Amino acid sequence: MIEVERFILIGCLLQASPPKPKLTPEKVEVMEGTSASLSCSAAAPCPKLPPNLTWTPSLSDSVDQLQENDDQTKSVSSVLTFTASHLHHGQKITCRALYKLQQGDIQKTSNTSLTLRVLYPPKNTSVSISPSGSVLEGSSVTLTCSSNANPPVQHYTWYKVNGTEINTVGTGQDLTFSVPEYSGSEQYYCEAQNKHGKENSTTVQLDIKYMPRISDSGSCSRTAAETSCSCESRGNPSPSMEWHVSGLRVTNSTDRVISEEQLGNTGLRSSLTMRHSQGDTPTLLCLSTNTIGSSSLRLHIPCPQQHSGLQSPALCYVIIAALICLLSRRLKGGRDGDTYASLQLPNISPEYDVLQTLPSASTEDFKSQGVALMVKTWRFK
Repeated sequence: MIEVERFILIGCLLQASPPKPKLTPEKVEVMEGTSASLSCSAAAPCPKLPPNLTWTPSLSDSVDQLQENDDQTKSVSSVLTFTASHLHHGQKITCRALYKLQQGDIQKTSNTSLTLRVLYPPKNTSVSISPSGSVLEGSSVTLTCSSNANPPVQHYTWYKVNGTEINTVGTGQDLTFSVPEYSGSEQYYCEAQNKHGKENSTTVQLDIKYMPRISDSGSCSRTAAETSCSCESRGNPSPSMEWHVSGLRVTNSTDRVISEEQLGNTGLRSSLTMRHSQGDTPTLLCLSTNTIGSSSLRLHIPCPQQHSGLQSPALCYVIIAALICLLSRRLKGGRDGDTYASLQLPNISPEYDVLQTLPSASTEDFKSQGVALMVKTWRFK
């Protein structure tokens, strides 16, 4: 009897291919995060050797069950239950039925497939820059927003971040603009949205190349002993700095000392100290250079600090004239013997003493020879 059954089954399998398994539902559209179930059933013409059902990919465990249909035929069914993810979207799910007589004997397979459709909000939103890498200030650049969503993204919005301020600068998947003057903190990001939600990209900062910009804060100070100047510049690539005194480039020496301080990735501060006073006030130029270009700033070197009691050379001349007038009057009404003249200048340091004792002479000598004054030279700081 067993041999007869085997003969009948073999004859059935040799005459035709086994029927395809049946998948229900035939189409699957499910929201991400919800539970989904698929059922697969295959006919079992020989209940003693029912088909074996397998799922590809195997999203979860499943168990085959032999059941009797309404028409008293037999079938095997399997249920696959899983939680839908955006990673499942577009994935092909296959149920395969394997028929065999006994291990090592003749076997045949039949399968049925469907494609999952999972609905989800934007995922993995990002921004790309074209041209890639650094961009030259004033050139054109395009930012592209990319996102994975189902249904596809319906709205793109672009934002510009400047410090704590955020402004909307455009819509659409691409944003094209002329690179602005570099301010050091401008960043961009996009927002992607469909009917199931929205997501922001991370911010991107343009690598803007620009020529050095020298700060107006550069200045000089001067004393009787030395002159000190400072100059600050920013550029990308980071600039270099050099000094020119009276048209000649300055190099580090005992009399002229240059020191530099790096200010982040794009800034440089340079200081110049000329340790000895100059006979003449030199012209001083700060020059900053990088591969994009160069800029310069001419610095004003102030005169030495002057004594509070003597504010200008004109005052010196007034004092001398007054002194001569005073001496002339005293000589006219003088007496025999030594004659002296003096001018009291309170709080004047010895280096500003302006009068020496007049030599002894008679009134006639002064009239005939004139008045001789010995005056020291004023020095100004």
